[in-house]
Amino acid sequence: MVTDDQELLTLDLAAMPAGVKRHGSPREGASLAAATEAKGKPVREAVSVLARGLFSEKLEQVFSQTFLTQSKSSQSTDSLVMRGAWDLVSMCLTARSSEKCSPRCGFQEAESWFRGDSQEASGWLSAQVPGEELWEAEQLLNTIQLDQGFRALLPYILEEHGPGSRASVMKDPTTASARAAKRETGVFYTPADVADYMVGHAKELYRGDFLIAKSLDPACGTGVFFLAMLRAAAGRAHSGVDVFSQFDYITNCLHGMDVSGHALDAAAFVLLNECLVEIRSRGLSPLAAWRLIRRNLVETDALRVDAGGRESGKAGTEFFENPLPTLAHLFPKAQEGFDILAGNPPYAALGQRQDFTSLTARFASLHGTKTAPRLNLFPLFVEMMWRFTKPSCNAAALVTPLSLAFHGGSQFENCRHAMSWNGGRWQFAFFDREPHALFGEEVKTRNAILFRHENSETPRRGQAANIETGPLRKWTSRTRGKLFRSIQFTAVDSIEITSGIPKLDGTTQSEAFMALRRRFERLPSLAMRIGMCDIADALAGETAPKVFVGGTAYNFLNVYRPAALLPEERQMTLSESSVHCLEFKTELDAQAAFAILSSRLSFWLWHVLGDGFHVAAWLFGEIPFGRGSFATGDFVSLATMGDALWQKLQGHRFTSLNAGRLTVGFRPLACHQERDEIDAILARSAGLADGFTAELRAFVQRNAVVDSADERRSRVSKHFTETKAG
Repeated sequence: MVTDDQELLTLDLAAMPAGVKRHGSPREGASLAAATEAKGKPVREAVSVLARGLFSEKLEQVFSQTFLTQSKSSQSTDSLVMRGAWDLVSMCLTARSSEKCSPRCGFQEAESWFRGDSQEASGWLSAQVPGEELWEAEQLLNTIQLDQGFRALLPYILEEHGPGSRASVMKDPTTASARAAKRETGVFYTPADVADYMVGHAKELYRGDFLIAKSLDPACGTGVFFLAMLRAAAGRAHSGVDVFSQFDYITNCLHGMDVSGHALDAAAFVLLNECLVEIRSRGLSPLAAWRLIRRNLVETDALRVDAGGRESGKAGTEFFENPLPTLAHLFPKAQEGFDILAGNPPYAALGQRQDFTSLTARFASLHGTKTAPRLNLFPLFVEMMWRFTKPSCNAAALVTPLSLAFHGGSQFENCRHAMSWNGGRWQFAFFDREPHALFGEEVKTRNAILFRHENSETPRRGQAANIETGPLRKWTSRTRGKLFRSIQFTAVDSIEITSGIPKLDGTTQSEAFMALRRRFERLPSLAMRIGMCDIADALAGETAPKVFVGGTAYNFLNVYRPAALLPEERQMTLSESSVHCLEFKTELDAQAAFAILSSRLSFWLWHVLGDGFHVAAWLFGEIPFGRGSFATGDFVSLATMGDALWQKLQGHRFTSLNAGRLTVGFRPLACHQERDEIDAILARSAGLADGFTAELRAFVQRNAVVDSADERRSRVSKHFTETKAG
């Protein structure tokens, strides 16, 4: 048995209006990972062939002489072999795209073009591979069509791990090792439309001249954000009268850090491909141009970089022979910090690091914490949004897991506290994972995009920051193209966000949220006990003043009173998931609490404060209503409506099977009259604006339907087209 809600989760590939395909972004019928694998499989196979044949004896010497890039002392021979193979393939692909070499040229011809000099061929990288492997790899590359789609996917194709997601492993178990490597290092390569939105909005926020702004990606990978920066700069230049040089912009303005030397090499090749015509007109060899691009890309751990001289000596020398490198030393062009910072940090565990004491001294997110496997890397990168940027005039954009907004761990609370008290203005955009996910269907995550900027009008560092927020957005692939154009932010002044960042949409919601936060009474004051119980206990058929709440939710909170299994359900195995159990002294109290928990207001508050899926016990402590919140008549009316809602709700019972286990639920979406009256009582008792109940109705409908133009979502839409008496 499948519920309407479960069916909605499969409707993420609705028809997209005819138009140009969004290469480099998830689209109807093809995930980014699947499109990359379809285009890039011959590249990966060619790399494997070359790596199999590469001689290791002279490789380090030839590699460093060619690229003027020293391999890390910790880098194994096998790693250098793979890096050399990738660079050879990148070199050949670039030559074939140059229109100066044959579209099917071999590695030696490609390297000759790339070098543009008369050095003896014996010192070339391609000379370190036997002819048989060179020929086999060339034949694989000959199957590639170097079209617009391939070029748009190049930064993803050159990513070293290859396809590795839950979906890819189900399709091809051999990709499990790549998935494990990506999960361990937190590698989630950003779709082009996400990067374009982030960079485009950062450009709007920045008060300086974007065409000369020094930009940094502190975990740049293969250069997705660099391409977005380049597109944004070129678009601005072309809209005016400026003569825009892509090569000058790249070498003067784009800077990056990454722990992977391969990724940095690949990013340099990606950028080189964007300015081949220009470097030819300047008489530069592709290798010389590549080196100029690559020198702005530093192979280092961004966590080990001292933001400025004020941090040197704090803890930087405690575990290292030399002091930590400073940002100004690594990037002399950005002595005061960067004008723009944008990127996608690794979503991975911090792990057991020898420099943990040094990190705790420099990063507020780690203050007072003890090293633990669950500590995460990305909150430290959030701090770089002000630590690595120029004070008083900057803009930064980062995409992170949604947990930054709601996680109650000390690392996350420390991070949000530091965000609150380092001035500037924050803007937050939040994204659900269903029906469609920000990174595509093969990387189902909930995300937040963070923007921060400083100028003469924003609070200074050390002062409370201005906060602007937004709702938890949902969309389908039909509407993805409109998603980023529709994002707006709601100002909530300098609200304290240490405990969490609320997800609010518009002034009406903001004012209601602030009014509810000022109330002292909370739902637990109405209950005798709040705990957990098995589903079997909730469906045992007992009669008691109890209310049960499911541990997960989507379009509604699954709230119900004691019930019994139907005859056909008794033969099935019940879900092992526990449910929340609230026990009350009287039936009147239970009826009133059932009404409160079933209200649209409680569902909205759960969305504002949580992740849009898990229903944890903290929710009950956030619902600002107890017996003392109501006049006697209103409390009785609330209980009466709660009882009426439960009687009607039993006609909206549904079941679902997951892994052969039964879950029972009660869907309130069509119970309009009862929920309207309950919301009205709650809003009146809390002194909320008259229009807030209408806002709640609209919120629930938007959240459930998502895409009203999609006929396949009509099964949910019907709940909102029925009459209130239906």
